[in-house]
Amino acid sequence: MSTSGSVPLPGGPADESPEKLGLFVRELARAAGELHLTRLEDPGEIREKGPKDLVTEVDLLSEDLLISRIQERYPNDSILSEEKGGEISPTGRTWFIDPVDGTANFARANPLFCACVAVAEGQKILHAAVAAPRLGDIYHASLGEGAFRETASGESYPLQVGGAEKLEDSFVGADVSYRHGNDPAKNNILEVFKKCWQVRSIGSAGIRGAWLAAGYIDVSIGTRNTAWDYAPTALMVSEAGAASRTSPAESGPTTPTASSPRTTTPCRKRS
Repeated sequence: MSTSGSVPLPGGPADESPEKLGLFVRELARAAGELHLTRLEDPGEIREKGPKDLVTEVDLLSEDLLISRIQERYPNDSILSEEKGGEISPTGRTWFIDPVDGTANFARANPLFCACVAVAEGQKILHAAVAAPRLGDIYHASLGEGAFRETASGESYPLQVGGAEKLEDSFVGADVSYRHGNDPAKNNILEVFKKCWQVRSIGSAGIRGAWLAAGYIDVSIGTRNTAWDYAPTALMVSEAGAASRTSPAESGPTTPTASSPRTTTPCRKRS
């Protein structure tokens, strides 16, 4: 999914502007985060939708909230969400939503969880927001307009990727799990861990991507990446000054960093 260029925005109000659409994306993520906080000590029913893959009542409530607000404002847009699925429009506008990213953390009242919202037009990601309500931050980006961290008090700070030039100088954010003990990708990731400076296990792909854009980590590794997780990361790190490049990991799993889902090279600033 590309993060360059600009296109008209059909499907919304006639007087819609890119600024209003970006604000709406942030408002959606903020509303979902506020819902998370009201149920932090009461996530409701928790079940496994797959091996070690949890979903709570709050995931479903947050998803309903996000989908209903999008459909009310943009009834012609496509939506792809984590729990209900959906579709990607090949030429029109598509919303990517993860109502609670880091559900396992949320289920234990661990503060590292978030709501992820991104909107794309065809192959271009236009706006994205990651709301981490327990941290009090909303990370957001708009195509060609930069990436920012907004605090609970309303202060806004631009995001800038880190300056590590070598893996040995890098902080690696990694959330990895293997269903089979003999997975050959495990050895490749262990090599990254051995060569980097330090490893951070976060438990939320959305926060991991936002922290990559903010320069808190230099490399992001995940073994269960999805479109609704990767879309916000791709836009935010690009808008935060990351050079655009792709380098294949040697027989490795998906390991997104600056702009590539398959790289173990540190995220690097544009020169």
